[in-house]
Amino acid sequence: MKECFHNLTELICEFPSLVESSRFIFVPGPQDPGPMTILPRPAIPNSVTEDIRKKIPSAQFTSNPCRIQYCTQEIVVFREDIVTKMCRNCVKFPEDGEVPSHFCKTIVSQSHLCPLPLHVCPVYWAYDAGLQLYPLPDLVVCADKFDPFHTTSVDCTVMNPGGQLEVISTSSDIQFQDYRQILQKIPKWKFLSVLQMERSF
Repeated sequence: MKECFHNLTELICEFPSLVESSRFIFVPGPQDPGPMTILPRPAIPNSVTEDIRKKIPSAQFTSNPCRIQYCTQEIVVFREDIVTKMCRNCVKFPEDGEVPSHFCKTIVSQSHLCPLPLHVCPVYWAYDAGLQLYPLPDLVVCADKFDPFHTTSVDCTVMNPGGQLEVISTSSDIQFQDYRQILQKIPKWKFLSVLQMERSF
């Protein structure tokens, strides 16, 4: 993992303006070092991230989940296969198949990112407040392996960008979703070629 962070650091440092003007936020996931099953998860250990912290001062390593305050917007980022776990343990599966809508309404009405029994998703009780969605944020990002979606309930947008960036082999393009803070909306999938990415920097 240290080597991967080193490679990422070298790549980012090739674009000095990006290092100066951007903030990089790293949220640990289920496969990262640390407690594997209990929530919330602590940040990735300093021993692993030492190199990137020195070369990119704007890099922030947070807990999972984390809250980000950007201007007037509050954003919660949560890396967990929570949609999949809730589908597997639901009492009644949605007949209409609208899993994203039901998921969004569930976590918003429960005001909690993980409304599941402890044997399904253990929680460290001393830090359970970190999983609560009160006050309700403007955006909740659930990085789940479930299909990408975005939906809104009670003025709170819940989105899942998908488990990973999907590289389209035929065109070397990348799919991703972005959240435009000013417009408070998530545009459709964008397609950006590697050459376009290089030009944008």
